Amino acid sequence: MGEVHIGPRDEVRANKKGRKSRPSNTVRIKQKNKKTTVLGEGSNSALVPLALMFGALSMFVGQAAAFHFFQDGGLAPITPPEVIAPYIQYAPLAIGGTLAALFMWTFRLSGFLRSAALIAGCAAVFVYHVELVQKVPGLYTGFFTKEYVASVLTKV
Repeated sequence: MGEVHIGPRDEVRANKKGRKSRPSNTVRIKQKNKKTTVLGEGSNSALVPLALMFGALSMFVGQAAAFHFFQDGGLAPITPPEVIAPYIQYAPLAIGGTLAALFMWTFRLSGFLRSAALIAGCAAVFVYHVELVQKVPGLYTGFFTKEYVASVLTKV
């Protein structure tokens, strides 16, 4: 197993190790290096698709929240003041952009490729909103209303 020696070290053995200083009777215990995992230090091949997904998800949530807050048929309609009423069309960008910024800050996706992927995910869902409603109307019916999905489908 091992031996425990109490007292000063043997001076002959201490000087043979090549130390030029005086031998001491201190014992040093090496600590194990703790492995720390820093969030956001993964490879881009794993985090860029994640950032793309977070961007798309945040813009989808922004569109759903803007619908439910500022359109008829929403769950919690709010009547905005006349000063900001013309800018309500940008509410999905504001809500989705804020959510995307929170995802970027939380998961440390602030590198160039990761930020670009996050913005690309937001832009894809914002630009291709009508096409996405056409491809998966059931999903949009679950988060919006049947009337909204029907009106988007008839506009095309």
